[in-house]
Amino acid sequence: MIEIKSYVLSVTVDNNPGALMRVCQLFSRRGYNLESVTAGVTEREGISRLTLIAKVEKDDILNQIVKQIKKLEDVYKVSVLDENSSICRQMMFIKVKAQGESKQEILNIVNIFRGSITDITPESLTIEITGDENKLEGLKNVLMPFGILEIVSSGFIALERGIESLK
Repeated sequence: MIEIKSYVLSVTVDNNPGALMRVCQLFSRRGYNLESVTAGVTEREGISRLTLIAKVEKDDILNQIVKQIKKLEDVYKVSVLDENSSICRQMMFIKVKAQGESKQEILNIVNIFRGSITDITPESLTIEITGDENKLEGLKNVLMPFGILEIVSSGFIALERGIESLK
């Protein structure tokens, strides 16, 4: 059986049109799907950081893709982040049915998960939560019996711990 593993890549690129697309195409050309793609500005003007989460079956395939990414014109640096020495988080909004006494029960659950309420109506609550995949899945599972109306999430962002940087 083939073991598929998730990898977190952090890529710094020039903030030019098409830079993100060219990086993502390297995965799709090889038949691999990106689980999460996030792009944002950095501390340096004109430079963006891409955080990619990819599932591939072998380290050598990932190494080939990383080598190809490094060859792209707009790319400054590529790093495969180790899960033990990096921070990886995602933000999620969850809109859930909440009427009567269930509101207080949901509020208690949200406090346990260190989330916050971003919208409240007579029939629903919208919850904002940030965390790793396990935390987000845990909250979704606990809220399911109340009736989840809608979920939207950002991609993951990641940063290496300590003094090291992609500069």
